[in-house]
Amino acid sequence: MPKRIVLAALLGGVAMFAWESVAHMLLPLGEAGVSALPNEQAVMAVVKETVKESGFYFFPAPENRPEMTSEQKRQAMDKVMEKWRIGPAGIMIAHPNGRAASLPTELLTQFATDVLKMLVAALLLAQAAAAGFGKRVIFVALMGLLPTLGTEIPQWNWYGFPAVYTMAQLVVHFVGFLAGGLVLAKFVRPG
Repeated sequence: MPKRIVLAALLGGVAMFAWESVAHMLLPLGEAGVSALPNEQAVMAVVKETVKESGFYFFPAPENRPEMTSEQKRQAMDKVMEKWRIGPAGIMIAHPNGRAASLPTELLTQFATDVLKMLVAALLLAQAAAAGFGKRVIFVALMGLLPTLGTEIPQWNWYGFPAVYTMAQLVVHFVGFLAGGLVLAKFVRPG
């Protein structure tokens, strides 16, 4: 792999990480659509008492037994859709016994992920026919739509994530790839 692509990925990752830091620490984008639970202590007590393993939970969940017929599964889905309609309904990532958290480790993981995203973008850009600087920037910036189209919109659609959260994530992703694209376009040329 050419050193120029690796350097571009590293510097593009720095640009993306810097933007994400601004978006989450200085702008309201990192908290858009996210709220604290009312009566948090009571909810935490119920979670600790009820949920025994860390995991991703959604509720209400349809009954699902291995011996169920397709008709029984359809009926179970109809019942759960009615429960979703009247509520409460939601999703939850739960760690009933806590979770080791280390801000330096999490920041380092995020940075490494940003560099990897920019490495993939640099490799794609090197194969693209985008000849001018502006076209190369746009090529990479448009990659920023993929996380929203592939993850955020499905979460909004299936789990009811807040629209403001989804739109804020669109901005974070797009501008992050735009920032990285400005760097990549300087270093990576087609062919």
